[in-house]
Amino acid sequence: MVFRRILVLFKWVMALGLIGGLLSVAYWVNGQMRSERAREGEEDQVQSPRRTKDGVVDLGIEAADRYGLEEAPARAVSWTERVPVYGQVVANPRAVVEVRSPFSGTLRAASDTSWPAPGRWVRSGQALGWIDIRIGAQERLTLQDNLNHARLKKQGAEKVTALQRERVNRIESVSRSQIVPGQQLDDAKVLLVEAETQLAIATAAVELWRKALEEVDRPGHRQTATYSQPLVSPGEGEVTELAARPGMSIEAGGLVAQLVDFRRMLVRMEIPPELLAAGSTGPLRLHAIAAGPANLGGIVPATAPADAPPTVEAIPVGAAPQVDATSQFIGYWYESEPERPEGAAGKTGSVSTEGGGPGTIWRPGLRVKASMTPPHARSRPAVSVPIGAVLFHQGRALVYVRVKPGAYKRRQVRLLGREGDSWALATRQTSEPSGLEPGEVVVQRGAQVLLSEEFRSDVDAD
Repeated sequence: MVFRRILVLFKWVMALGLIGGLLSVAYWVNGQMRSERAREGEEDQVQSPRRTKDGVVDLGIEAADRYGLEEAPARAVSWTERVPVYGQVVANPRAVVEVRSPFSGTLRAASDTSWPAPGRWVRSGQALGWIDIRIGAQERLTLQDNLNHARLKKQGAEKVTALQRERVNRIESVSRSQIVPGQQLDDAKVLLVEAETQLAIATAAVELWRKALEEVDRPGHRQTATYSQPLVSPGEGEVTELAARPGMSIEAGGLVAQLVDFRRMLVRMEIPPELLAAGSTGPLRLHAIAAGPANLGGIVPATAPADAPPTVEAIPVGAAPQVDATSQFIGYWYESEPERPEGAAGKTGSVSTEGGGPGTIWRPGLRVKASMTPPHARSRPAVSVPIGAVLFHQGRALVYVRVKPGAYKRRQVRLLGREGDSWALATRQTSEPSGLEPGEVVVQRGAQVLLSEEFRSDVDAD
């Protein structure tokens, strides 16, 4: 019994010793790893020295060239406060053309062109196909009746002509003996000419109605112009609706296709009432709003594209009949044709050369934006910098100003607005360190490198 207790105690002592040995090994390994990390941190600090001192990032001329930094001077401009207004492209009734059949018949595609398809551009006056005019039973009976009537008139004209010819011959034989005066012979000849004319007219009518009846009774497609009329487009535009195809029967006035000229855009702009204090609105330059999440407070991400959005000049057509129920803004109709880029040719999207590329952008549903000058707005001095020169960090707009070649200092600026591919900034005030002065050189490309270098110490501390 005592031996068993001694054996249990010995096992516990061995277990505690083993656990203590493992803890000692773990503590030693942890110390070695911390020492290794410390040595690596010291090596990194030696390999990547700090280049920021007193807020100035001094990269040096060679490093600045290696990072691809580009500079540009701030230009002096005059800035007038502008208020953004928004709208949407809607369907323009004056740009819609309907192609309808003028006759009842069967549609047939032209031999040299294909039948229009949705999205295809159609020119004004272009022949889309043919209409083989349909002749019903009533029309055929009318043709048969007209043919019989013409034949009877021809028979009567032949008899009258024969009688007048016999009369002329008889008078001519008597007139040789000077018994009948010459005036009577002349009158007889005039009546003969009139009878022959009526006979020629009746003969032509009989031939016309006979050919018409034969054409109606002929099986297959009719090739004469009398009963096959071309289907011509009354206007130009893109095919948006196709209601009929070759081989289909159609009634007179039936819809074949609908064309829309998307170049003739109509926009409804929602304008705040306070902007209309000075009277009706004038022409606006509309900007297409790019798809993507909305930006807050007019701040554009640094990764925003520098290219200006598509624009178009639009003139007011008139006020919309209703006020927007949600915003209580007043709607105005604007109409224009989008500008074609210089040298643009060929096909863009589904619009051919005749349609023009801009037609693929300015379509119903597109959101647009414009800027309006408020009443009594005054101009103020400002500076303009390229859009790539402005960075946004912790909710502030920043630029990097060149202190000396290869050295730059961060400066906070206040945005006034955007004009194309440039930002308009407030000028530097005497009592405020922020802002820019005309002529100061800023980094327009690669400024993010300077921001990362300046705040690298914060990252290391974390």
